[in-house]
Amino acid sequence: MQLAWLPAILHDRLTPNGAAVVRAVALGAPPANVRAPISIDPESTGWALALGASYIVLFWCARAIFAHGGVRTTIRGVSVIGLALTVLVAVQRTTSPKLLYWKWQPLSAGAAPYGPFVNRNGLAAWLAMVVPLAIGYVIARRRSGPHADRGVAAAIADIDATTLLLGGSACLMMGGLFGSLSRSGIFAAAVALTMFVVLAQARVTTGRAAAGVAASVAAVIAIASMYGNVGALAMRMQETTELGEWGRRVIWRDTIAMIRDFPLTGVGAGAFKRGMLVYQEGSRQFFFNHAHNEYLQILAEGGLLLAIPAALAAIAAGAGMIARFRADHTAVFWIRAGAISSLIAMAVQSIFDTSLRTPADGVLFAVIAAIALHQRHDASPHHRNRP
Repeated sequence: MQLAWLPAILHDRLTPNGAAVVRAVALGAPPANVRAPISIDPESTGWALALGASYIVLFWCARAIFAHGGVRTTIRGVSVIGLALTVLVAVQRTTSPKLLYWKWQPLSAGAAPYGPFVNRNGLAAWLAMVVPLAIGYVIARRRSGPHADRGVAAAIADIDATTLLLGGSACLMMGGLFGSLSRSGIFAAAVALTMFVVLAQARVTTGRAAAGVAASVAAVIAIASMYGNVGALAMRMQETTELGEWGRRVIWRDTIAMIRDFPLTGVGAGAFKRGMLVYQEGSRQFFFNHAHNEYLQILAEGGLLLAIPAALAAIAAGAGMIARFRADHTAVFWIRAGAISSLIAMAVQSIFDTSLRTPADGVLFAVIAAIALHQRHDASPHHRNRP
């Protein structure tokens, strides 16, 4: 709808400030047209449409596939990728901190690449989603094994190569998350792991089992903390309140001004960067190309036109996840708990960043949402076996 060319009178009624913003960012006065799109940057809106549609199609395809199997294989594959990614980032940051894959210079001169990601927050979002998923799979294997309730010695005896791979990947990925020094990513992961322990209470029947789940999560954090730089992380946390005219509160203030002028239709999906050419009030030494808050950016770019459907979709997805979670009496329950916790991590991180617009993060989010919402079509006892 934002790409549709509308008669001038209808366009001005839907977006009364749109023409003024377009004139302000144009190098010269735009020609007088009787028709114009709602978006102030149609090309960016086209790319945003393609990216969003890709996420949606991937979600539905993955959900259909998972109805017939493949959840466990997918999690193992993602965990291996996460393990390789953590190693890659560690080597790249040590040997070539300014280049992508030791070769390419990011378009932004001030970018600090983390492996294939152009900034720390994109990497942190990806890792924060995978860690709870891997932990959920480890506990699913543990709880479905023959020694599920026979103490620590039996649990150790039940460890196999897959469990070691998943557990080791979770620890190293959590270490990579600490090493990224991303405040939003670390906070999101902390909330997600706490939520995983809370969700576990719906299934465990004894205090010892509940303590075992909490101990597993604590062990991952403890091992991962050995890879973190506590001093550097403390300095990063201090910067949260010392960024002044370039802090998130300033960005949010300018974004809210944009929302007030485009409440119904927004400036256009993907058009935030162009709109901020007009609305950024502070110093232009740094340019605000994202709102650093996914919810504010949705309102700024889409207005009620996009925010209402997005909210309805989120409510419907949440209700579906709760229903699937409560109805699952197999070991996949723990995988669902991990998937839901992963999505919560992304929801929390989105308060401070817009990482879902990074394709790697958006694709992973779509796959994890499909895991949380999938429903097996067969009722045979096959899927009740050990994951």
